[in-house]
Amino acid sequence: MARSTDREAVADQVLEAWRCSNAILLHLLASIPKGGFDALPSGSRGRTVALQFAHLDRVRRGWLQYHLTGQYPKMPRTDKEKPPTPAQLKKALRESGKDIAAYLARALRGEEKTRMFGGQPVRWMAYLIAHEAHHRGNILLALKQSDMRLPDKVALEGLWMAWMKA
Repeated sequence: MARSTDREAVADQVLEAWRCSNAILLHLLASIPKGGFDALPSGSRGRTVALQFAHLDRVRRGWLQYHLTGQYPKMPRTDKEKPPTPAQLKKALRESGKDIAAYLARALRGEEKTRMFGGQPVRWMAYLIAHEAHHRGNILLALKQSDMRLPDKVALEGLWMAWMKA
């Protein structure tokens, strides 16, 4: 059986993985060039870069509400005609990122119930990270297809190498 300190060390690593993923998303958000928030991947269903960031925040908040209440959330969709500003997105994603971390910490201590995902908070977190990575890829593709490719310093070091930093 794992000692309490072993479980705490693993929980710390899980929370650090979430914080790293959130920091990468916020770094991407801060790196979007002027006009980039309106970029749209060709063949998409209509989510601009701004709407993809808003979608990620909405999904985070929806899952939190579901885990905490057991009720499927009825969350309003983002107005396509008036998408959130970069400042609004930054604030929302910072808040929802902290809320996810706080929920994960409680769930890892057994104080919260993770619904679905086999009741496993780490599995849910892995799902969130995979979902967000998918949308980061869509955002990068939309920018590239709109001739707004991010510099390698951002695209490689900021989005990939950030996982490897201490």
